[in-house]
Amino acid sequence: MASPSVPTHGKLGAIYRLRANGFKGDGLNDVTWGAFASATDSSHFEVVVDSELGGTAGVDTFKWRENGGSWNTGVDITGSAQNISGANGTQPITFAADKGHTEDDQWSIGNLKNEACSESTIYAQITDPDLRLLNPNATIVWTDTGGETVMVVEHCIGKGTFSGNVTVVTVTGNNGYILESGLEKVAYLIDWSMDFTLDMADASRMGQQWKEFLPGVASGSGNFNGYMILNETLHREFEDGIDTTQDYFLLQLFTYDPDQDQTGDHISVWVTMNSFGINCPINEVVKEAVSFQIFGIPSFKANA
Repeated sequence: MASPSVPTHGKLGAIYRLRANGFKGDGLNDVTWGAFASATDSSHFEVVVDSELGGTAGVDTFKWRENGGSWNTGVDITGSAQNISGANGTQPITFAADKGHTEDDQWSIGNLKNEACSESTIYAQITDPDLRLLNPNATIVWTDTGGETVMVVEHCIGKGTFSGNVTVVTVTGNNGYILESGLEKVAYLIDWSMDFTLDMADASRMGQQWKEFLPGVASGSGNFNGYMILNETLHREFEDGIDTTQDYFLLQLFTYDPDQDQTGDHISVWVTMNSFGINCPINEVVKEAVSFQIFGIPSFKANA
């Protein structure tokens, strides 16, 4: 995913957080999404407040569209569950209040429904590249017609590893994939490092001269220094991890970016931040030092 901001030399990465409910704006975020129903195909929905108190009996109104199509405008906000019925299914949405919102505030959600994959031996990857950034907080179901079970999911590239060679694989999940508008950049990273470990079990037996080990479960962790953006600080994101407001954050970590446009060689990975410190020597730029634990498998993308 390209950065929404023009980077300068030396900014070697970025960290993004999921926007709560896909919300982007400055006003009241009181939306709850229901389960995508009567679905025939994957679909994303965008909802935007298009008037303050301009609806029936002085309520706020919203407009919505499916998959970037035409807007349906001037829908009264009722304060109860309302169904948005698109060509591919029905998406319920509930505003907790029928007024008090801010015009142009917006929400988005991406749903997977029997989404086709490209299959190869034990692997399957969502065919449509726009649907591959999977939500690590959502329940996503991988189904293989041959009965194999998904063992590992790479959330950054929409890829699953199965228990055996697959036949035909589809993927379904309410709020299963993330739109670009559903991510918010919260910091630039000025340096970073990652370490990976593989647990090993000692399988040695009496009488052996050399030990034998069996590989177990892999894990990864790392750290970075970040610059905050505007009034955002990584301290706020760290607190979100503690109180479970936000479990995972998306890191883009660049190793080679000759055009300095954040499309070069980079690693994408979901992480949980587990330590935080502020470094502010005299006459130097204030830096926020963060350590993180990796969630799932990092994914690599080559220079575009």
